Amino acid sequence: MKTKLIAGILLLPVAALVTVVQLDQQSRISPSYAAVVPAGFSGSAARERSKMALQAGQPEIAVAQARQQIELRPMPAESLTVLALASLQNGDAETARAALEASSRRGWREPISQLASGQGALEQQQYEIASQRVVALLSTDNLTESALALLGELVTVPEGRQAMANRMASFGRWQDKTLVPASGVAAPDDWVATIVLAVDQGADLACSRMERLASRYERIDEGAAAEKISATACT
Repeated sequence: MKTKLIAGILLLPVAALVTVVQLDQQSRISPSYAAVVPAGFSGSAARERSKMALQAGQPEIAVAQARQQIELRPMPAESLTVLALASLQNGDAETARAALEASSRRGWREPISQLASGQGALEQQQYEIASQRVVALLSTDNLTESALALLGELVTVPEGRQAMANRMASFGRWQDKTLVPASGVAAPDDWVATIVLAVDQGADLACSRMERLASRYERIDEGAAAEKISATACT
């Protein structure tokens, strides 16, 4: 009897620990649980508390919670982005930039960091990296308008056009659906030159989309651009 009692007493802390861990995990689905998870066990809960502090306009708390989450758990891109947003709201641009750069290296699923990384790469004339970020966003249909705007800036210089042409000549499904929308943000000469470069490198573009692009240029009195597109090989 005593043995069972002692065993039961010893198991109480384990049961409590399991409960806390379960609450931390559950906070990802139900953020309200984040408030009851102790600081030392707050992985997911700290991230949710940081998000709530951001929404409440409490940047110092948001930064502290984001840092805590990163200290306790391996750093997923979402956590780094939350830290970046909290740091920006708190006036710490240096930490925000570093967090966004780290987040962007962790995959294609964190659009804010991908966009920020692309803009930073373009500012530093790292055109291949900028083009990679543009494609990452367009491929996942994230922040499409912002991605197209970045594309429009990228193709204003020869190196940027070449970088985008390289991406367009690679395998992917984003190319065709980007042809016409990009013409709304990129200068006709720049976009047409990029497309011609891509086709010269083996890009396989759908004739139906190319025809729509040529028609759009005709409607806005860009006859020269329309002629070049019509004369460019497609499938």
